[in-house]
Amino acid sequence: MVEKVNITFLGTGSAVPTKRRNHPAVLLQYKNENLLFDCGEGTQRQFRYANLNPCKLTRIFISHWHGDHVFGIPGILQTLALNNYTGKLYIYGPKGTKQFMELYQKLFVKKGASYEIEIKEGNEGIILDEKEFKVECMQMNHDCPCLAYSFTIKEKSRIDKAKLKKLKIPENSPLIGELAKGKTIEFEGKKIEGKKLIYTEKQRKITYIIDTQANPQSEDLAKNSDLLICESTYGEEENQQAEEYKHMTSTQAAKLAKESKSKRLILMHLSQRYENPKSILEEAKKVFKETKVAEDLDKVSI
Repeated sequence: MVEKVNITFLGTGSAVPTKRRNHPAVLLQYKNENLLFDCGEGTQRQFRYANLNPCKLTRIFISHWHGDHVFGIPGILQTLALNNYTGKLYIYGPKGTKQFMELYQKLFVKKGASYEIEIKEGNEGIILDEKEFKVECMQMNHDCPCLAYSFTIKEKSRIDKAKLKKLKIPENSPLIGELAKGKTIEFEGKKIEGKKLIYTEKQRKITYIIDTQANPQSEDLAKNSDLLICESTYGEEENQQAEEYKHMTSTQAAKLAKESKSKRLILMHLSQRYENPKSILEEAKKVFKETKVAEDLDKVSI
């Protein structure tokens, strides 16, 4: 059985929040990992609305240090401290993240807090490499250091548990390890070929691109994504403003999804002027059909 990746859009707005949209924050849950991409003001409250426990957070990935993407960090740090969070919180971000986080810690984390924070600055390439997944980052084109991220579950061989159960081999038997390697074993007088129990779980990829002009690097990062989460601050009629303020339009985001051969596109980081996202969605769907606009507290799984 394939382990699902669950994604919750805690905030889908941009610089100015609205009644409908909070500041940007996207939670990705995979097994015991809870990865938060950006942490806009009010994110700790959005956790409550989504019936999620912020104390299960394991990592925070910051795209850049504009207020609408980081003003929620002090609240999260305080919530963790007041609830006796004892884990180790890993925080990743662009150049300057260590300096800013040291200041946040001095201002908002009590001396002797029950948890440890480890900070890592990234530029380009793999910023986190675990046994089952990796996170890559790439520099974007904004008015300050800004990273986009991709989360990839690595392709792996797995043993079919349903078939294994029928064989009635004891769960603690070393024979199971041999079968998992694709070897042939003998059990109760019968030969069992491990390779017939093995199947390949394909790679899955989610890419998060926010606050940037359209650029070639974003296509490289998003290539073959199962899900592309992308900013769409402006509609197509405001292409000039998008260029000036280094953001993307709905059409540019859709072109990125198409050119990167992504399977699905979800738009977020909408300007306050698009309280009704109908025009944004229509523009994008003309270029890339598999497009949706995220609403606060939406959940999707892949």
